[in-house]
Amino acid sequence: MRIYQVLLKQERKKLNRFLKFVNSPYFNINQRIIDLAEYLIESIKSEKEVGMKEAIWEIVSDSQTFDDLKFRKLCNDLLERFERFLINERLENEKLLQANLLLQSINENKFEQLFEKQTKKSNRIIDREIDRSAEFYLRVYFNKKILQNLSTNYEKKSDIKNNLKNLTYKDLSQNLDTFYVIEKLRHATDILTWRKLYNTDIELDLGITLDLIGLYNLDSVPAVKVYYLMYKLMSGDGNSSDYVELKKLSKSVMDNFPEEERREIIDVLLSFVIRDVNKGDLDAVKEMLVLYEWGIESELILVNGYLSPTTFRNYVVGGLRVGEFDKVHDFIDKKAELLKNEHRENAVNFCLCRVAFHKKEFDKVLTYLNKVNYDDIWYNVNSRYYLLASYYELGESDALESAIESFIAFLRREKSIDVKRKAKQISFAKYLKKLVNNKYNKEVSRELKAIISEDDQVFNKSWLLEKIEELL
Repeated sequence: MRIYQVLLKQERKKLNRFLKFVNSPYFNINQRIIDLAEYLIESIKSEKEVGMKEAIWEIVSDSQTFDDLKFRKLCNDLLERFERFLINERLENEKLLQANLLLQSINENKFEQLFEKQTKKSNRIIDREIDRSAEFYLRVYFNKKILQNLSTNYEKKSDIKNNLKNLTYKDLSQNLDTFYVIEKLRHATDILTWRKLYNTDIELDLGITLDLIGLYNLDSVPAVKVYYLMYKLMSGDGNSSDYVELKKLSKSVMDNFPEEERREIIDVLLSFVIRDVNKGDLDAVKEMLVLYEWGIESELILVNGYLSPTTFRNYVVGGLRVGEFDKVHDFIDKKAELLKNEHRENAVNFCLCRVAFHKKEFDKVLTYLNKVNYDDIWYNVNSRYYLLASYYELGESDALESAIESFIAFLRREKSIDVKRKAKQISFAKYLKKLVNNKYNKEVSRELKAIISEDDQVFNKSWLLEKIEELL
């Protein structure tokens, strides 16, 4: 049942609110719908399996004869009630939208006695609104447009004229322009992200949008300024000064944006910094750690309260690159609880393996690797590197030779790994094998060093060159 699958994903508090909604005669007068909702929600709360549809029908219907068509309609009716419930839930949080809808209704029904009160109330809502993203300016535009329409209907009323006297076309236009510019900049930022992720060449034209910013001084609006700076950084036109300005501005106005857009802002900041991280800039690595710490503490980069394993691992890698061993250990201990249960053990053991490797505690590396579940292909591939490197460091030649052959065979038969990545991994394994076999031949080692130095398609090239250098 689709409705059961939907309800199964909801929190207990939301399920309780939905039950109240279904029991309200204004929204539902069908007792069978109430009975079905109560049965499904009670099963979910008590973690019991729901019965077969025939058994459910017997519970919610007076009839003992099962009717599949009627049962499916009943489930669909309950699903429709839930969809209506979701609309009401969303509307409850949209105070300015409520005010606009009420003003429209006042206008349509000619409720003159309500106009002045609701006009003042909608103005207070606008003044107190925290969210100042694009949607806010669109709602304000509609609010002013409704008021202008009311002006036409009630222009003879002096008290109404007094409320509307300051409304001008400029008010309408500026709010609409602000909405348009923010949405265009946001869309452009999305396109630039897609280009990088999927290597596509989606057309992008912001000529008119950028002209509007300068023409009407729209960058004085924080949301416009934020997205303009985001666009500059993502397009490659931005510099370190733009990054600093965006970081400072976003920290001061972050509460003005909904959760999704807050995440977009910090993602752009991280993307800009990581470009320099990938160039080997250690100061950029330190800045990346600062961003991660800010994002985690403020919950900006958490999704439904959870930290992604990728972000968890990236922080550890960054901390190790700048030698922050104690800081990384503390991070693993304290932030592991932010990982989902199904991800936690693998992420923690693999990261502790990395810490041990950087501290040259290679026996511990092997201990942690034994606790990593290799069912996940990412952990499978990356753990094997640490296994090979640790065997090399420990002088376990026989185990290393066997592990190299096993790794190459695994890579060749594994279909899920990207072809280019697979080729780099195989090159690493082959070079390591040649290094081990010629460990005491300096001439061959020099030749191998020259070959690897020229080869850009090899995994962990720097580590291989470091090991060769130790032999020369």
